[in-house]
Amino acid sequence: MTDDRTHSCVCGKMRWRIAQKAHGTHLVCYCEDCQTAARFLKHQITRLDSDGGTEIFQTLPAHFEFLEGRDHLAVLRLGPKGLLRWHAGCCGTPIANTLPTPTLPFVGAILPPGVDGYGPIKALVNTVGKANHIKETGVLAAHLSIMGRILRARLPGGNRTSPFFDKNGTPIIAPRVLSSYERNAARPD
Repeated sequence: MTDDRTHSCVCGKMRWRIAQKAHGTHLVCYCEDCQTAARFLKHQITRLDSDGGTEIFQTLPAHFEFLEGRDHLAVLRLGPKGLLRWHAGCCGTPIANTLPTPTLPFVGAILPPGVDGYGPIKALVNTVGKANHIKETGVLAAHLSIMGRILRARLPGGNRTSPFFDKNGTPIIAPRVLSSYERNAARPD
């Protein structure tokens, strides 16, 4: 059986895998922040669908593994607060989003549009004002699903490991925080 959950950055210097056994929610997010991050990293073509949506697989960080090129890993924040947006520092390929601390274990793996191996898309989120012609669906189920996984991971015996944070709960790389100018320049039209 081939591992259809192994990915690489555009230039090929990084490879990562999401465990075959990993349960998660496959969704498409149309929010301005996902579009801004992809545009800032110059990957609106490789990571946004034709409507500006980002395919994401929400799961636990314990199911995420770097296979090659971890020394190229980089992270940014669109402002002083908000998600950590992990990407390949070599070529800018978006990899995943995490919360700023591992207290609530969560990873939203950024997938190429139309990728196989993650089951059907279960939710279309943040469409209002961004993709009005697309009906938002599955939002509550997606939230409940990820919260259930997070709570199980936080129980005694749950797996809270993360390749993105050290044992003290600090990101393994200091995030670059975009200036308001950089962020605004990358915002979608």
